[in-house]
Amino acid sequence: MKRAFSVFAALLLLLAAGCEKKSISKDAPPPVPASFTANIKAVYGDTEMTALFTQKSADSFEIQMLSPEILKPLALSYASDICTVTYDGLKFETDLTRFPQTAFGALLTQSLTDTAQGIDVQKTYADGIWTYTGTGERGVFVLTQDAETGAWLGLEIEGAPLHVEFSDFVIN
Repeated sequence: MKRAFSVFAALLLLLAAGCEKKSISKDAPPPVPASFTANIKAVYGDTEMTALFTQKSADSFEIQMLSPEILKPLALSYASDICTVTYDGLKFETDLTRFPQTAFGALLTQSLTDTAQGIDVQKTYADGIWTYTGTGERGVFVLTQDAETGAWLGLEIEGAPLHVEFSDFVIN
């Protein structure tokens, strides 16, 4: 009887331990999302735009513009330093360095790639947010991540100037 009670007590203790709320770690950030979808609000220079942003894999990204209205038919796909631009049925590929109109997406995707690969990126934690600071081709970038959910919150690149806010973040 005592042995059965001991086994039952141990089992109950294990089950209760599994029901604890996941704690936020200040020692290590959550995994960098390899595949996700989010709405973004981007301000690039004087231009404000919204888009649906999808990261399919570590080096495959898509941006479907939502506003302003003139950009709504525009879709950008980034893979291996090639940008495929689709606008109202027209489609062409370009090297990212030769088509400056795709620069905001290229800066965003490069910052995410550098962060995922840990290329010259410093990590800090404060108030439930992980901050990744690195250096890209247009200067220092700062990417923020929710410590509990792993969702990206925002990106700042002062040298661009680029400011991106993520919302409705879904990890695939």
